[in-house]
Amino acid sequence: MTVTGVVFLLVAITEIALEPGGAKVFGAVTGAFSAVLVYRAPRAGLVVDDFGITNRTVEWTHRIPWCEIASTGPAVGISASGLGTSLTLVTHEGRRIVLRGLAGYSTRRTTARLQKTKAQLDARIADHRTSCPTCARPGPA
Repeated sequence: MTVTGVVFLLVAITEIALEPGGAKVFGAVTGAFSAVLVYRAPRAGLVVDDFGITNRTVEWTHRIPWCEIASTGPAVGISASGLGTSLTLVTHEGRRIVLRGLAGYSTRRTTARLQKTKAQLDARIADHRTSCPTCARPGPA
């Protein structure tokens, strides 16, 4: 993704520098998109810390506190590489958040990785529920 962004950024700079009128607008738009891609692509993924889960994709970042997560489960996710499998978080309000930062092609390796990640997230949710005085809730993760 980063290489693609750099290529588009170079094309945009060339368009702005060498072409007249409308090509400069196209180059500026392409350049802005490429700059975001170059900055965000290396940061894509999942960050798990004491406060919750941060799901980073090229387009946006979602921060989900542990207290808001009711459960985890499988999901169909769309990533930059296309349609694949991922995990989803379900909040106590019923909102489903697909962890697109984990999305990958549907292979045995991806399935095994997601099952391991799900088990780790479920354990963190359970630990949080027992240690957090403001959100201790009975029931499974």
